Order: sequence, then C-alpha cells, then structure tokens
Amino acid sequence: MAYETRWGKAPRSGSNLNGVGKVKNGKFESDFFTVDCLDFEFEKKVVRYVASNRLAAKRVHSLMTKEPTTIPWLETFTQDDVFFDIGANVGMYSIYASAVTGCRTYGFEPEALNYGELNKNIFINRLHDRVTAYNIAISNEVRVGELFLGAFGYSYSHHDFNESTWSGDHYFGDKATKMNERLHQGCVSLPVDDLVLKHGLPQPNHIKIDVDGLEDRVFAGMRQVLRAPELKSVLIEIDFQHDKCSAIIDEMLADGWRYSLAQLRTNRKMIFSEEDIVRMRAKKKGGLNYIFFKDEFYDQYFEQFLKDYDPPMKAKAGA
Repeated sequence: MAYETRWGKAPRSGSNLNGVGKVKNGKFESDFFTVDCLDFEFEKKVVRYVASNRLAAKRVHSLMTKEPTTIPWLETFTQDDVFFDIGANVGMYSIYASAVTGCRTYGFEPEALNYGELNKNIFINRLHDRVTAYNIAISNEVRVGELFLGAFGYSYSHHDFNESTWSGDHYFGDKATKMNERLHQGCVSLPVDDLVLKHGLPQPNHIKIDVDGLEDRVFAGMRQVLRAPELKSVLIEIDFQHDKCSAIIDEMLADGWRYSLAQLRTNRKMIFSEEDIVRMRAKKKGGLNYIFFKDEFYDQYFEQFLKDYDPPMKAKAGA
C-alpha cells in the first residue's frame, strides 16, 4: 500500500514545516455568529481557530510544534480517507486534517465547553461537509454516566469518564483543580466497534486516540475496527505510568502493527536516543505518541522527517 503525500514520498522540512504562514488575529462574521479568531495561511488557504482564552490561543500558536510528528502524519491522509479523532478537545487536529487534506473527519469530545468550541471551529472554517462532531465519550462499553472534569474552561483536558482516576490535585500552570472537588457533567459512552458496526459510521482509515490515560478502554472497544484492512494507521498517546496503557504497544505489535523508532525519537525539546525511550518505559516515566502502521512508507517518511528536524524548544548551550 505504498503511496505519496502532496510533498512526494518525504514530508515537509522537519525543521520549520515550510508553507505555514504566521498566526494572525482575525474575525469571523456571519448573519448569526461573530467571533474573534486566530488565522494562518496554508497553501493559499486560511485555516482558523476560535481563541476564547489564553490556553486556546496557546494551542493555535503551538500547533506545528507541540506534537512534532502529528502534523506530518495528518498530511499523509487523502481526500478519500476517513479519520476518527478520539478526544478531539476543541478540534485542533480535526480541523487541520480536513482543511488541509480534505479527508472526512469524525471528532469525539465529551466535555461541553470543548464540544462547543469544536463546533465553532467547524463553522468558521466552513467544514460542515467534512467534519462531524459527537458529544460522547469513547470507551469499551455503552454506558450512561458522568464526566469528571479536569477544569471547567475552554480547551482544558484531563477529564475522566465515569470515575476519577486522579491520585492527587491537578495543576494547569499556576491554577489547580482539587481531586475531591471535580465538577461533573452528564455523559454517555460508546465503543468504536459499536459506532461502526451497529450505528453506521464508516470504517476509519486513520484513528487518533488522546484521552489522558484512558486509552486502554478505547482500545478494548475497537478490536474489530482494528482488524479491518481499510485501517492504515493509528496514533495512540501511551502513558508509561499506566500498565494497561503501556501494554497496548505489545498487543499492537502482536497483531502485526509496527511503529517507527524515528517517529518516537522526534520530540519538541530534544531528539531521544533509543535508550532514552527504553528507559522511560522501564521507569514508567512520561509517555509518547506511538503511530502504528503496516505500510513501510511510514518508516521512510518519519526517518526523512527526523533527518531534517531541529527541536524548536531545545535547551540552549549553557542554559
């Protein structure tokens, strides 16, 4: 299944992701809805995001650098591909994927404020024919329950469905949410297999899973979708602190998936060695985005990206 992207067989330069213009202040106006936003230009097309607070604005400014291999991965999608963005938050990657490649995206975000922002971002980019958002949690069961919030505010994360997994208070910069004072929202969950096999959503070609430590539940509810030959790649945020989450790596490899060491080594602060990654997993420290695939195209693609990559947040000598 070898194929090329709009850049040929190699991604854009890993050092600066050429072609993306500077982020600018903008405003979207329609008959019923007006909002301030942040815009950038990509291939003579404007991509925009609502910036309702400083965190939302930060997400826009760090889009190209926060997860260095996510953007080039999204750019391998084609107009005919279907993308499931699980834990979509306000839609940073859902919007980028469909605006840039034309793929059909389904975004899943259970938190109320983020879901609202996600739909605003769909609207101001006029992507209603390409992006559909669902206000549900993705898990391994059909359940009516509650969402335990990380914080009640635009763009925040670390929400838990149906039970709190925190062992202490959680800090967002200089602000904290106390473990025993988390707000609740009503929420329902569905497995990916049910969405596709029972409720008519299309089989995805690409899946992104970022649900802050609950990835193992999402994984357990999508075994049949994972076996479908149409599925080309799966990005899963693996938290090494959680054994069930870390075990996903071995289960995916046992099922014939593979990952790129070059992709794992690419970090916004430094280029990891293979030993660094082994050590992190053994010590259950931190985590990494693993992009699983079966086509060797991705091996070459991420190797080329790393070759040209210069970490944007690397420590300066003597600092």
